[in-house]
Amino acid sequence: MVLAPAAALVLAALCLRGPFAAVGPVVAGLQQELSLSTAALGALTAAPLVCFGLVSPLAPVLAARLGVHRAVLAGTAVLTLGVAVRMGGAVGMFAGTVLLTGGIAVVNVLLPALARAEYGDRSATVVGVITCSMAVSATLGAGLAQPLADAVGSARTGLALWLVPTLAAVLALALLARSRARTAPVARPTGRGILRNRVALQVTLFFGLQSLGFYAMMAWLPAVLQQEAGVSAVAAGGLLALGTALGAPAALIVPPLAARRPGQGGWVLAAGLLMIVSLAGLLLAPGSAPVLWTVLYGLGTGLAFPLAMTLVLMRTRDVAQTGRLSAAAQSTGYLLAATGPLGVGLLHEATGDWGLGLAVLLALVIAQTAAGLGAARPRLVTERTVGDQPAVAAPPAAR
Repeated sequence: MVLAPAAALVLAALCLRGPFAAVGPVVAGLQQELSLSTAALGALTAAPLVCFGLVSPLAPVLAARLGVHRAVLAGTAVLTLGVAVRMGGAVGMFAGTVLLTGGIAVVNVLLPALARAEYGDRSATVVGVITCSMAVSATLGAGLAQPLADAVGSARTGLALWLVPTLAAVLALALLARSRARTAPVARPTGRGILRNRVALQVTLFFGLQSLGFYAMMAWLPAVLQQEAGVSAVAAGGLLALGTALGAPAALIVPPLAARRPGQGGWVLAAGLLMIVSLAGLLLAPGSAPVLWTVLYGLGTGLAFPLAMTLVLMRTRDVAQTGRLSAAAQSTGYLLAATGPLGVGLLHEATGDWGLGLAVLLALVIAQTAAGLGAARPRLVTERTVGDQPAVAAPPAAR
């Protein structure tokens, strides 16, 4: 009996955030077990976003060679290998991180295209479920990392427990790939690049800036709450888990509702305003309502990420173009996002507090909203294809 495609996609998505979201809460344990310097730890936490940016452009190439089903399977297999390799001491931790984030980058890019191939016009709802699974993955990674490390007596061993869901995802995707024929060829774009199109560039900027805000606060929100709001370390970690958990219900709601209308400007404004109020609160009165500021920020980022994924679908014409825009948005977007945790950390080191970093994030959220309003207008990405013929949609495997 063939596993339902949506179930396989959900299993894959459940593996896309937890393996690296779990690192932050146990970073002190890793430092002790592996004798790592603070600089090495900083590189370890920044590596995933850099890998996302560098590897994402390769995903459409892999899909063109293997077909989108087998390419997603290959990415998940590499992710699983990386989780295992992290057990191999300090060198293994860095090598495994590169492997697993490379695999995640491929699956990140191709899951929307795979959803479109399997479900056609109904793919926005499936993308919502996938994005919800990613949010759940981040919450489980952040919330269970320290309890798992305590239970097994080692931070590294606790991280290795992610082998269980990743192996399950590999099995599910293998069954799905076995039941599908190779993806039909599609027209190739010319060398001008998809990001020369204004719509594609606006989608990419929105994706990158919302990712920057999310990962900067994932890295530093507990420290901000402790230093600026007087919250305990345990409570700060719990609030971070609460903020990331809010992305799960938002991911189920946003894509299907946003896809019902030609434009998505109202959703862009809602996400931006929530984040702006949160950052203003953390700047002006951090100790007055730390739970409220965290909830607002979690809701804002929770709306923005599934909206960014939905815009990739709504602004493209077919499976192949969805994959190309997803690759461009995630490659450029994650390289941009990688500057967030690093930049906020450097500003804190230079000034001794978090005010300047929060102010910069506030300005970037305003820029995110402006880019999102452009991306939300009901237009499609246009590309020239070989022979000046319009791109041909790959027929979905199932409707």
